[in-house]
Amino acid sequence: MRRRRTTASPLGALLALIGVLLGACGAAAPAPDPCTPAVPGGVTRAVDTAGARVHVTLAGPEDAPAVVLLHGFPETAATWRAVATDLAADHRVVVPDLRGAGCSGFAPAGSDAYAGGDIAADLAQLAATLDLSPATVVGHDLGVTAAVAWARSRPEQVSRLVLAGGGVPGFGLAELGPPHLRTFGEAPAGALEDAQRPRVREFLVAFTGSPAFPLDEAVAAYTPPGRLDAAMGRYRALGRDAAAQRADPRPLAMPVLVVAGGAPDLTVPTVTPLAPRRRVVVVPGAGHYVQVEQPAAFADAVRG
Repeated sequence: MRRRRTTASPLGALLALIGVLLGACGAAAPAPDPCTPAVPGGVTRAVDTAGARVHVTLAGPEDAPAVVLLHGFPETAATWRAVATDLAADHRVVVPDLRGAGCSGFAPAGSDAYAGGDIAADLAQLAATLDLSPATVVGHDLGVTAAVAWARSRPEQVSRLVLAGGGVPGFGLAELGPPHLRTFGEAPAGALEDAQRPRVREFLVAFTGSPAFPLDEAVAAYTPPGRLDAAMGRYRALGRDAAAQRADPRPLAMPVLVVAGGAPDLTVPTVTPLAPRRRVVVVPGAGHYVQVEQPAAFADAVRG
């Protein structure tokens, strides 16, 4: 039997070509790598502490004054990129992913050790390993909890505190803070991650609400298994943080600056009992994420 010869019609060939082109154009861009340096030209390092392996970006002159930038949620070191790049001109900039976030390791298995004191212990070991001079420590959002815990436990390592967009547990945070502090803190371990795993991007878009926020980096950082629940561990620990702070009501030993977006926020009333002489800088044109919405003004405030 003779084989029948077939040819593709011109219309079919055109449709096939359009499909190929549309597929190429619609291909998703590769997700950002949470392990890349938070500062262009910076270097990364992994430092083992007693509680976790901490991934950190280092930039700026090694002999310059040290500044350590601590993120909250749903942030990572990437949230500090613009501020850190600015400060690296005249500071030794240290930008860690706090335990459980970004490219850092989780808390020890079964411990749920994400309290401010746990993270402060990581930071104290990090500073010792890097041989940092007493540093300006900057905390945003839940980074405020870690910054204050570190300053209280190791004041010789912290020369100044710069706090923004967060509050001090035990001094009004629970009463003045937004509803999600209680919602996240009271949810059983794993519950929020299980609920939001299919829609991490949508969850973070609704949570952040700022077009300036580095959303792609956050989605890449909090999509892997365990990352979102580790972040919730910081909320679950707020009760322990509050008890620890109230047990030691001594004033902070170093100067404190509050950088507020738009108007003073809950950082001011909650830190004032510990730092009655705290100074406040208000950055117009910024909301909660002042460090990404007005990075130059934020960096200037840190220098000031």
